[in-house]
Amino acid sequence: MLVRLPIVVRSTEVDFLGHVNNAVYQQWMEWGRFEWVRACGLDLAGLRDRGLSLVVVHVSIDYRREARLDQQLVIETALSKVGTRSLAYQQRVLHADGTVASTGEVALACFDIEARRSAALPPEVREALRGLLPESGQAA
Repeated sequence: MLVRLPIVVRSTEVDFLGHVNNAVYQQWMEWGRFEWVRACGLDLAGLRDRGLSLVVVHVSIDYRREARLDQQLVIETALSKVGTRSLAYQQRVLHADGTVASTGEVALACFDIEARRSAALPPEVREALRGLLPESGQAA
């Protein structure tokens, strides 16, 4: 499932060069992932009741074209992989004309809050997530 989140570049997101600071893209990608979870109707908050959480373990961002103050952008987010203990998203930030401002991949691991280490995703959560993978990504 692909989820699109429209945003507008704010003054606090622009650096002294007049374009969006590189660190802001990571924040936007987080907004995109939260919106993806909402749009899919998943209750990942229920993981916390089991002493589990999802934590970011890897972020990769490629910057393709600058974004500037007041530009309208869209954050696209799609689940790309689901494993036994982790999952990954592919994300893009697009300009209004469809050109790509950035692409990224974010991996998250299931984390046992008390033991402070990785844990297996609960089977029903893993299966729900796998049901949301694009057809080409079913085998993760």
